[in-house]
Amino acid sequence: MKVYGITGWKNSGKTTLVERLVTEITARGISVSTVKHAHHAFDIDHPGKDSFRHRTAGARQVLVASAARWALMSELRAAPEPTLDALLAQLAPVDLVLVEGYKRDRHPKLEVRRTATAQDLIAAGDATIEAVASDAPLPGLKVPVLDLDDVPAIADFILIRTGLKSGQSLPASPRAHTCLFDTHVMVDWSARSTPSPRRETRDALWACVARGGATEPPRYFRTRTALLAWLADVLATESTAGRRTLAGFDFPFGYPAGFAARLTGSPRALDLWAHIADRITDTPDNAHNLYAVAASINRSLGGGPFWGRPRSIPQADVPEKKSDRRTTGLPEFRAVEAIARGAKSCWQLAYAGAVGAQALTGIAALERLRRDPRLPDITVWPFETGFTAPDAPVTLAEIYPSLLNAAVARAMTPDTIKDAEQVRLTALAFARLDRRGALAPLFSPPLASAIAACEEGWILGADQAAALVHAVD
Repeated sequence: MKVYGITGWKNSGKTTLVERLVTEITARGISVSTVKHAHHAFDIDHPGKDSFRHRTAGARQVLVASAARWALMSELRAAPEPTLDALLAQLAPVDLVLVEGYKRDRHPKLEVRRTATAQDLIAAGDATIEAVASDAPLPGLKVPVLDLDDVPAIADFILIRTGLKSGQSLPASPRAHTCLFDTHVMVDWSARSTPSPRRETRDALWACVARGGATEPPRYFRTRTALLAWLADVLATESTAGRRTLAGFDFPFGYPAGFAARLTGSPRALDLWAHIADRITDTPDNAHNLYAVAASINRSLGGGPFWGRPRSIPQADVPEKKSDRRTTGLPEFRAVEAIARGAKSCWQLAYAGAVGAQALTGIAALERLRRDPRLPDITVWPFETGFTAPDAPVTLAEIYPSLLNAAVARAMTPDTIKDAEQVRLTALAFARLDRRGALAPLFSPPLASAIAACEEGWILGADQAAALVHAVD
Protein backbone atom coordinates (compact mmCIF):
# COMPACT_ATOMS: atom_id res chain seq x y z
CA MET A 1 0.00 0.00 0.00
CA LYS A 2 1.62 3.27 -1.17
CA VAL A 3 1.37 6.40 0.96
CA TYR A 4 1.74 9.97 -0.27
CA GLY A 5 1.07 13.21 1.60
CA ILE A 6 -0.64 16.45 0.66
CA THR A 7 0.41 19.19 3.03
CA GLY A 8 0.35 22.98 3.29
CA TRP A 9 -0.79 25.83 5.46
CA LYS A 10 -4.42 26.46 6.41
CA ASN A 11 -6.64 27.64 3.52
CA SER A 12 -4.04 26.66 0.93
CA GLY A 13 -6.48 24.33 -0.82
CA LYS A 14 -5.32 20.92 0.44
CA THR A 15 -8.77 19.38 0.74
CA THR A 16 -9.87 20.62 -2.68
CA LEU A 17 -6.76 19.16 -4.26
CA VAL A 18 -7.16 15.83 -2.46
CA GLU A 19 -10.77 15.63 -3.63
CA ARG A 20 -9.76 16.31 -7.24
CA LEU A 21 -6.87 13.84 -7.04
CA VAL A 22 -9.13 11.07 -5.75
CA THR A 23 -11.48 11.64 -8.69
CA GLU A 24 -8.60 11.71 -11.19
CA ILE A 25 -6.70 8.70 -9.84
CA THR A 26 -9.69 6.42 -9.25
CA ALA A 27 -10.83 7.16 -12.81
CA ARG A 28 -7.58 5.50 -13.91
CA GLY A 29 -8.55 2.26 -12.17
CA ILE A 30 -6.33 2.80 -9.10
CA SER A 31 -7.91 2.28 -5.68
CA VAL A 32 -7.46 5.17 -3.24
CA SER A 33 -8.13 5.76 0.46
CA THR A 34 -7.53 8.96 2.40
CA VAL A 35 -6.42 10.00 5.86
CA LYS A 36 -7.02 13.54 7.09
CA HIS A 37 -5.56 15.08 10.21
CA ALA A 38 -7.79 17.49 12.15
CA HIS A 39 -6.41 20.03 14.61
CA HIS A 40 -9.52 20.17 16.76
CA ALA A 41 -11.96 17.88 18.54
CA PHE A 42 -13.87 16.99 15.40
CA ASP A 43 -16.97 14.82 15.53
CA ILE A 44 -18.79 12.92 12.83
CA ASP A 45 -21.64 11.99 15.17
CA HIS A 46 -24.63 14.01 16.33
CA PRO A 47 -26.42 14.33 19.69
CA GLY A 48 -29.57 12.25 19.83
CA LYS A 49 -28.30 9.55 17.47
CA ASP A 50 -28.10 6.02 18.92
CA SER A 51 -24.36 5.84 18.26
CA PHE A 52 -23.81 9.17 20.05
CA ARG A 53 -25.71 7.85 23.08
CA HIS A 54 -23.50 4.74 23.10
CA ARG A 55 -20.34 6.86 23.12
CA THR A 56 -21.48 9.28 25.80
CA ALA A 57 -22.44 6.30 27.94
CA GLY A 58 -18.74 5.36 27.96
CA ALA A 59 -18.18 2.92 25.08
CA ARG A 60 -14.54 2.87 23.90
CA GLN A 61 -15.49 1.97 20.31
CA VAL A 62 -18.80 2.22 18.45
CA LEU A 63 -19.28 0.52 15.08
CA VAL A 64 -22.22 1.62 12.94
CA ALA A 65 -23.12 -0.47 9.91
CA SER A 66 -25.68 -0.43 7.12
CA ALA A 67 -26.10 -1.93 3.67
CA ALA A 68 -24.30 1.12 2.20
CA ARG A 69 -21.33 1.65 4.56
CA TRP A 70 -19.93 1.07 8.01
CA ALA A 71 -17.99 3.33 10.36
CA LEU A 72 -15.90 2.62 13.43
CA MET A 73 -15.52 5.42 15.97
CA SER A 74 -12.89 5.09 18.69
CA GLU A 75 -12.75 7.30 21.79
CA LEU A 76 -9.22 8.02 23.02
CA ARG A 77 -10.40 8.78 26.57
CA ALA A 78 -7.24 10.81 27.28
CA ALA A 79 -4.96 8.20 25.67
CA PRO A 80 -2.22 9.57 23.34
CA GLU A 81 -3.18 10.38 19.77
CA PRO A 82 -2.33 7.38 17.57
CA THR A 83 0.51 7.71 15.09
CA LEU A 84 -0.05 7.86 11.37
CA ASP A 85 1.41 4.36 11.02
CA ALA A 86 -1.07 3.04 13.56
CA LEU A 87 -3.95 4.65 11.69
CA LEU A 88 -2.77 3.34 8.34
CA ALA A 89 -2.76 -0.17 9.82
CA GLN A 90 -6.51 0.20 10.33
CA LEU A 91 -7.21 0.63 6.62
CA ALA A 92 -8.17 -2.11 4.22
CA PRO A 93 -5.55 -2.66 1.48
CA VAL A 94 -5.67 -0.23 -1.45
CA ASP A 95 -3.20 0.89 -4.12
CA LEU A 96 -2.67 4.39 -2.70
CA VAL A 97 -3.43 6.30 0.49
CA LEU A 98 -3.44 10.09 0.23
CA VAL A 99 -2.67 11.69 3.59
CA GLU A 100 -3.85 15.26 4.17
CA GLY A 101 -1.92 17.05 6.86
CA TYR A 102 0.60 15.27 9.10
CA LYS A 103 3.27 17.68 7.88
CA ARG A 104 5.77 16.58 10.55
CA ASP A 105 5.68 12.88 9.63
CA ARG A 106 8.41 11.55 7.37
CA HIS A 107 6.38 10.14 4.47
CA PRO A 108 6.90 11.82 1.05
CA LYS A 109 4.68 14.83 0.42
CA LEU A 110 3.55 17.47 -2.02
CA GLU A 111 3.01 20.98 -0.66
CA VAL A 112 -0.02 23.02 -1.72
CA ARG A 113 0.73 26.71 -2.09
CA ARG A 114 -1.58 29.66 -2.79
CA THR A 115 -0.12 33.16 -2.98
CA ALA A 116 -3.12 34.54 -1.07
CA THR A 117 -2.03 32.76 2.12
CA ALA A 118 1.28 34.71 2.14
CA GLN A 119 2.94 31.96 4.21
CA ASP A 120 6.53 30.81 3.99
CA LEU A 121 7.13 27.69 1.93
CA ILE A 122 7.37 24.54 4.02
CA ALA A 123 9.40 22.97 1.22
CA ALA A 124 12.28 25.37 1.86
CA GLY A 125 13.20 23.51 5.05
CA ASP A 126 11.59 20.07 4.71
CA ALA A 127 13.33 17.35 2.71
CA THR A 128 10.19 15.16 2.70
CA ILE A 129 8.44 17.58 0.33
CA GLU A 130 9.19 16.45 -3.20
CA ALA A 131 7.17 19.01 -5.16
CA VAL A 132 4.98 22.09 -4.75
CA ALA A 133 1.60 22.63 -6.42
CA SER A 134 1.26 26.40 -6.76
CA ASP A 135 -1.04 28.98 -8.35
CA ALA A 136 1.96 31.16 -9.28
CA PRO A 137 5.61 30.71 -10.30
CA LEU A 138 8.16 29.99 -7.56
CA PRO A 139 11.55 30.79 -9.10
CA GLY A 140 14.64 29.30 -7.51
CA LEU A 141 12.90 26.43 -5.77
CA LYS A 142 14.89 23.19 -5.78
CA VAL A 143 11.89 20.89 -6.22
CA PRO A 144 9.44 20.68 -9.14
CA VAL A 145 6.70 23.34 -9.20
CA LEU A 146 3.42 22.06 -10.63
CA ASP A 147 0.38 24.02 -11.72
CA LEU A 148 -2.14 23.76 -8.89
CA ASP A 149 -5.01 23.53 -11.38
CA ASP A 150 -3.33 20.86 -13.49
CA VAL A 151 -4.65 17.87 -11.56
CA PRO A 152 -3.70 15.25 -14.19
CA ALA A 153 -0.06 16.41 -14.06
CA ILE A 154 -0.05 16.34 -10.24
CA ALA A 155 -1.59 12.87 -10.30
CA ASP A 156 1.07 11.72 -12.77
CA PHE A 157 3.81 13.04 -10.50
CA ILE A 158 2.45 11.22 -7.44
CA LEU A 159 1.87 7.97 -9.31
CA ILE A 160 5.35 8.04 -10.81
CA ARG A 161 6.88 8.84 -7.45
CA THR A 162 5.07 5.98 -5.72
CA GLY A 163 5.80 3.52 -8.53
CA LEU A 164 2.16 3.17 -9.53
CA LYS A 165 2.90 4.57 -12.99
CA SER A 166 5.77 2.79 -14.68
CA GLY A 167 7.97 3.52 -17.65
CA GLN A 168 8.71 7.11 -16.67
CA SER A 169 11.35 8.77 -14.57
CA LEU A 170 11.17 11.83 -12.39
CA PRO A 171 12.69 15.07 -13.63
CA ALA A 172 15.86 16.50 -12.21
CA SER A 173 15.02 20.08 -13.16
CA PRO A 174 13.14 22.53 -10.91
CA ARG A 175 10.04 21.90 -13.02
CA ALA A 176 8.17 18.72 -13.80
CA HIS A 177 9.69 19.10 -17.30
CA THR A 178 11.34 21.80 -19.37
CA CYS A 179 8.73 24.18 -20.75
CA LEU A 180 9.08 25.75 -24.19
CA PHE A 181 7.97 29.08 -22.76
CA ASP A 182 7.92 30.70 -19.34
CA THR A 183 5.20 33.19 -20.21
CA HIS A 184 2.13 32.88 -22.44
CA VAL A 185 0.39 36.07 -23.61
CA MET A 186 -2.82 35.86 -25.62
CA VAL A 187 -4.37 38.86 -27.40
CA ASP A 188 -7.88 39.42 -28.75
CA TRP A 189 -7.32 42.06 -31.44
CA SER A 190 -9.73 44.71 -32.68
CA ALA A 191 -9.70 47.01 -35.71
CA ARG A 192 -12.04 49.62 -34.23
CA SER A 193 -11.45 53.04 -35.77
CA THR A 194 -12.24 54.92 -32.54
CA PRO A 195 -11.32 54.19 -28.90
CA SER A 196 -13.38 51.52 -27.21
CA PRO A 197 -15.74 52.62 -24.41
CA ARG A 198 -14.29 53.34 -20.98
CA ARG A 199 -16.44 50.58 -19.56
CA GLU A 200 -15.18 47.11 -20.44
CA THR A 201 -17.00 45.68 -23.43
CA ARG A 202 -16.90 42.91 -25.99
CA ASP A 203 -15.47 43.22 -29.51
CA ALA A 204 -12.58 45.25 -28.17
CA LEU A 205 -8.92 44.74 -27.26
CA TRP A 206 -8.23 42.16 -24.56
CA ALA A 207 -5.09 40.40 -23.38
CA CYS A 208 -4.22 37.82 -20.75
CA VAL A 209 -0.88 36.64 -19.34
CA ALA A 210 -0.20 33.15 -17.96
CA ARG A 211 2.89 32.47 -15.89
CA GLY A 212 3.69 29.23 -14.14
CA GLY A 213 0.48 27.72 -15.47
CA ALA A 214 -1.70 30.34 -13.73
CA THR A 215 -3.40 33.30 -15.44
CA GLU A 216 -3.51 36.92 -14.42
CA PRO A 217 -6.87 38.73 -14.72
CA PRO A 218 -7.60 39.61 -18.37
CA ARG A 219 -6.73 43.21 -19.31
CA TYR A 220 -8.90 45.59 -21.31
CA PHE A 221 -7.50 48.26 -23.62
CA ARG A 222 -9.29 51.11 -25.34
CA THR A 223 -6.72 51.58 -28.11
CA ARG A 224 -4.19 49.51 -30.03
CA THR A 225 -1.48 52.00 -29.04
CA ALA A 226 -2.16 51.34 -25.35
CA LEU A 227 -2.16 47.58 -25.81
CA LEU A 228 1.07 47.60 -27.84
CA ALA A 229 2.83 49.77 -25.26
CA TRP A 230 1.82 47.36 -22.51
CA LEU A 231 2.83 44.36 -24.64
CA ALA A 232 6.24 45.83 -25.47
CA ASP A 233 6.86 46.34 -21.75
CA VAL A 234 5.85 42.73 -20.99
CA LEU A 235 8.12 41.33 -23.71
CA ALA A 236 11.08 43.45 -22.64
CA THR A 237 10.60 42.58 -18.96
CA GLU A 238 10.32 38.86 -19.59
CA SER A 239 13.34 38.80 -21.86
CA THR A 240 15.48 40.78 -19.40
CA ALA A 241 14.57 38.23 -16.73
CA GLY A 242 15.68 35.40 -19.03
CA ARG A 243 12.13 34.16 -19.64
CA ARG A 244 10.83 33.11 -23.06
CA THR A 245 7.41 34.33 -24.19
CA LEU A 246 4.79 32.94 -26.53
CA ALA A 247 2.53 35.75 -27.76
CA GLY A 248 -0.64 34.68 -29.58
CA PHE A 249 -2.91 36.92 -31.67
CA ASP A 250 -6.36 36.11 -33.03
CA PHE A 251 -5.99 37.36 -36.60
CA PRO A 252 -4.56 35.77 -39.76
CA PHE A 253 -0.78 36.06 -40.09
CA GLY A 254 -0.90 35.38 -43.82
CA TYR A 255 -3.09 35.26 -46.89
CA PRO A 256 -4.05 32.51 -49.38
CA ALA A 257 -1.22 31.20 -51.54
CA GLY A 258 -0.16 33.46 -54.39
CA PHE A 259 -1.19 36.78 -52.85
CA ALA A 260 2.23 37.78 -51.49
CA ALA A 261 3.97 37.12 -54.81
CA ARG A 262 1.26 38.96 -56.81
CA LEU A 263 1.51 42.01 -54.57
CA THR A 264 5.20 42.23 -53.67
CA GLY A 265 7.00 40.02 -56.16
CA SER A 266 8.08 37.72 -53.32
CA PRO A 267 6.24 34.66 -51.93
CA ARG A 268 7.69 35.30 -48.44
CA ALA A 269 5.00 36.15 -45.92
CA LEU A 270 7.28 38.52 -44.01
CA ASP A 271 7.93 40.54 -47.18
CA LEU A 272 4.15 40.95 -47.32
CA TRP A 273 4.21 42.03 -43.65
CA ALA A 274 6.73 44.74 -44.50
CA HIS A 275 4.63 45.88 -47.47
CA ILE A 276 1.52 46.20 -45.29
CA ALA A 277 3.31 47.90 -42.38
CA ASP A 278 4.79 50.51 -44.73
CA ARG A 279 1.28 51.51 -45.87
CA ILE A 280 -1.05 51.13 -42.88
CA THR A 281 -1.24 54.09 -40.52
CA ASP A 282 -2.70 53.71 -37.04
CA THR A 283 -2.96 56.71 -34.72
CA PRO A 284 -3.10 56.74 -30.89
CA ASP A 285 -6.88 57.30 -31.05
CA ASN A 286 -7.40 54.17 -33.23
CA ALA A 287 -7.88 56.03 -36.52
CA HIS A 288 -6.51 54.02 -39.44
CA ASN A 289 -6.41 53.98 -43.23
CA LEU A 290 -6.97 50.26 -43.83
CA TYR A 291 -9.81 50.77 -46.31
CA ALA A 292 -7.64 53.08 -48.41
CA VAL A 293 -4.83 50.50 -48.35
CA ALA A 294 -7.24 47.71 -49.30
CA ALA A 295 -8.58 49.84 -52.15
CA SER A 296 -5.04 50.45 -53.41
CA ILE A 297 -4.26 46.73 -53.32
CA ASN A 298 -7.47 45.91 -55.18
CA ARG A 299 -6.60 48.41 -57.90
CA SER A 300 -3.07 47.07 -58.26
CA LEU A 301 -4.43 43.54 -58.79
CA GLY A 302 -6.99 44.59 -61.38
CA GLY A 303 -10.03 44.30 -59.16
CA GLY A 304 -8.65 42.71 -56.06
CA PRO A 305 -9.83 40.30 -53.41
CA PHE A 306 -10.84 42.63 -50.55
CA TRP A 307 -14.50 43.37 -49.99
CA GLY A 308 -16.84 44.56 -47.24
CA ARG A 309 -16.99 48.21 -46.12
CA PRO A 310 -19.53 50.43 -44.42
CA ARG A 311 -21.35 52.75 -46.82
CA SER A 312 -20.02 55.70 -44.85
CA ILE A 313 -16.48 54.97 -46.08
CA PRO A 314 -15.94 56.33 -49.62
CA GLN A 315 -13.69 53.69 -51.15
CA ALA A 316 -15.31 52.56 -54.39
CA ASP A 317 -12.51 50.06 -55.05
CA VAL A 318 -13.59 48.06 -52.02
CA PRO A 319 -17.06 46.71 -52.84
CA GLU A 320 -19.65 46.56 -50.10
CA LYS A 321 -20.72 43.07 -51.10
CA LYS A 322 -18.74 39.99 -52.03
CA SER A 323 -20.93 39.53 -55.09
CA ASP A 324 -19.70 42.88 -56.47
CA ARG A 325 -16.06 41.85 -56.30
CA ARG A 326 -14.11 41.25 -59.50
CA THR A 327 -12.39 37.87 -59.40
CA THR A 328 -8.61 37.69 -59.15
CA GLY A 329 -7.98 33.96 -59.26
CA LEU A 330 -6.74 33.94 -55.67
CA PRO A 331 -8.15 31.28 -53.30
CA GLU A 332 -10.87 32.39 -50.91
CA PHE A 333 -9.40 30.58 -47.91
CA ARG A 334 -6.07 29.39 -46.57
CA ALA A 335 -5.37 25.71 -45.99
CA VAL A 336 -5.81 26.07 -42.23
CA GLU A 337 -9.37 27.35 -42.60
CA ALA A 338 -10.40 23.93 -43.90
CA ILE A 339 -9.56 22.64 -40.41
CA ALA A 340 -10.56 25.61 -38.25
CA ARG A 341 -14.23 25.43 -39.13
CA GLY A 342 -16.11 28.71 -38.93
CA ALA A 343 -13.08 30.90 -39.62
CA LYS A 344 -13.90 33.73 -42.02
CA SER A 345 -12.02 34.62 -45.19
CA CYS A 346 -9.30 37.19 -44.60
CA TRP A 347 -10.55 39.11 -47.66
CA GLN A 348 -13.71 40.22 -45.79
CA LEU A 349 -13.03 43.54 -44.06
CA ALA A 350 -16.37 44.31 -42.41
CA TYR A 351 -19.62 42.88 -41.05
CA ALA A 352 -20.24 40.14 -38.50
CA GLY A 353 -17.27 37.92 -37.77
CA ALA A 354 -15.01 39.58 -40.35
CA VAL A 355 -11.25 39.27 -39.75
CA GLY A 356 -9.80 41.14 -42.75
CA ALA A 357 -9.53 44.49 -40.96
CA GLN A 358 -7.93 42.82 -37.95
CA ALA A 359 -5.38 41.13 -40.22
CA LEU A 360 -4.28 44.36 -41.95
CA THR A 361 -3.98 46.40 -38.74
CA GLY A 362 -2.59 43.48 -36.77
CA ILE A 363 0.13 42.49 -39.25
CA ALA A 364 1.23 46.13 -39.46
CA ALA A 365 1.41 46.36 -35.66
CA LEU A 366 3.41 43.14 -35.27
CA GLU A 367 5.85 44.12 -38.02
CA ARG A 368 6.51 47.37 -36.14
CA LEU A 369 7.13 45.41 -32.97
CA ARG A 370 9.67 43.30 -34.87
CA ARG A 371 11.43 46.48 -36.00
CA ASP A 372 11.59 48.04 -32.52
CA PRO A 373 15.29 48.03 -31.48
CA ARG A 374 14.32 48.28 -27.80
CA LEU A 375 12.71 44.83 -27.86
CA PRO A 376 14.33 41.38 -27.77
CA ASP A 377 14.62 39.23 -30.87
CA ILE A 378 11.11 38.38 -32.07
CA THR A 379 10.47 35.26 -34.14
CA VAL A 380 7.30 34.66 -36.16
CA TRP A 381 6.03 31.09 -36.30
CA PRO A 382 6.02 29.35 -38.73
CA PHE A 383 7.57 31.82 -41.20
CA GLU A 384 10.96 31.96 -39.44
CA THR A 385 10.97 28.72 -37.50
CA GLY A 386 9.61 26.02 -39.76
CA PHE A 387 7.38 23.48 -38.09
CA THR A 388 9.40 22.87 -34.98
CA ALA A 389 9.06 24.21 -31.46
CA PRO A 390 10.70 27.68 -31.48
CA ASP A 391 13.71 28.58 -29.36
CA ALA A 392 13.69 32.37 -29.17
CA PRO A 393 13.15 35.09 -26.54
CA VAL A 394 9.76 35.94 -28.10
CA THR A 395 7.67 33.86 -30.49
CA LEU A 396 4.61 35.30 -32.23
CA ALA A 397 1.91 32.84 -33.27
CA GLU A 398 -1.57 32.98 -34.74
CA ILE A 399 -4.34 31.66 -32.49
CA TYR A 400 -8.06 31.02 -32.89
CA PRO A 401 -9.89 31.29 -29.55
CA SER A 402 -13.04 29.81 -31.10
CA LEU A 403 -11.33 26.41 -30.80
CA LEU A 404 -12.29 26.69 -27.13
CA ASN A 405 -15.88 27.84 -27.65
CA ALA A 406 -17.39 24.91 -25.73
CA ALA A 407 -15.10 25.47 -22.74
CA VAL A 408 -15.76 29.23 -22.84
CA ALA A 409 -19.52 28.63 -22.85
CA ARG A 410 -19.22 26.42 -19.76
CA ALA A 411 -17.15 29.04 -17.95
CA MET A 412 -19.40 32.02 -18.73
CA THR A 413 -21.37 33.78 -16.01
CA PRO A 414 -23.87 36.66 -16.35
CA ASP A 415 -21.04 39.09 -15.48
CA THR A 416 -18.43 37.60 -17.83
CA ILE A 417 -17.40 39.25 -21.10
CA LYS A 418 -16.82 36.54 -23.69
CA ASP A 419 -13.65 38.12 -25.14
CA ALA A 420 -12.08 38.24 -21.68
CA GLU A 421 -12.92 34.61 -20.99
CA GLN A 422 -11.59 33.57 -24.39
CA VAL A 423 -8.16 35.09 -23.87
CA ARG A 424 -8.01 33.76 -20.32
CA LEU A 425 -8.83 30.18 -21.27
CA THR A 426 -6.60 30.30 -24.36
CA ALA A 427 -3.64 31.48 -22.27
CA LEU A 428 -4.42 28.83 -19.66
CA ALA A 429 -4.70 26.05 -22.25
CA PHE A 430 -1.33 26.79 -23.86
CA ALA A 431 0.35 27.26 -20.48
CA ARG A 432 -0.98 23.97 -19.12
CA LEU A 433 -0.03 22.02 -22.24
CA ASP A 434 3.42 23.55 -22.02
CA ARG A 435 3.87 22.52 -18.38
CA ARG A 436 2.82 18.97 -19.27
CA GLY A 437 5.38 18.81 -22.06
CA ALA A 438 2.55 18.57 -24.60
CA LEU A 439 2.86 21.91 -26.42
CA ALA A 440 5.57 21.01 -28.96
CA PRO A 441 3.26 18.83 -31.15
CA LEU A 442 1.04 21.86 -31.80
CA PHE A 443 3.88 23.45 -33.76
CA SER A 444 3.77 20.65 -36.38
CA PRO A 445 0.69 20.92 -38.63
CA PRO A 446 -0.42 18.05 -40.87
CA LEU A 447 2.20 17.29 -43.50
CA ALA A 448 -0.30 17.79 -46.32
CA SER A 449 -0.77 21.42 -45.26
CA ALA A 450 2.83 22.25 -44.35
CA ILE A 451 3.88 23.61 -47.76
CA ALA A 452 0.96 26.02 -47.98
CA ALA A 453 1.41 27.02 -44.34
CA CYS A 454 4.96 28.23 -45.04
CA GLU A 455 3.41 31.04 -47.07
CA GLU A 456 -0.08 31.34 -45.61
CA GLY A 457 0.62 30.85 -41.91
CA TRP A 458 -1.10 28.43 -39.55
CA ILE A 459 -3.33 28.62 -36.48
CA LEU A 460 -1.43 27.16 -33.54
CA GLY A 461 -3.32 24.04 -32.44
CA ALA A 462 -5.88 24.17 -35.24
CA ASP A 463 -5.65 20.42 -35.77
CA GLN A 464 -5.44 19.64 -32.03
CA ALA A 465 -8.43 21.48 -30.62
CA ALA A 466 -9.32 18.52 -28.40
CA ALA A 467 -5.99 18.82 -26.57
CA LEU A 468 -6.61 22.50 -25.91
CA VAL A 469 -10.12 21.87 -24.60
CA HIS A 470 -8.93 18.99 -22.42
CA ALA A 471 -6.29 21.26 -20.90
CA VAL A 472 -8.93 23.60 -19.43
CA ASP A 473 -11.74 21.14 -18.64
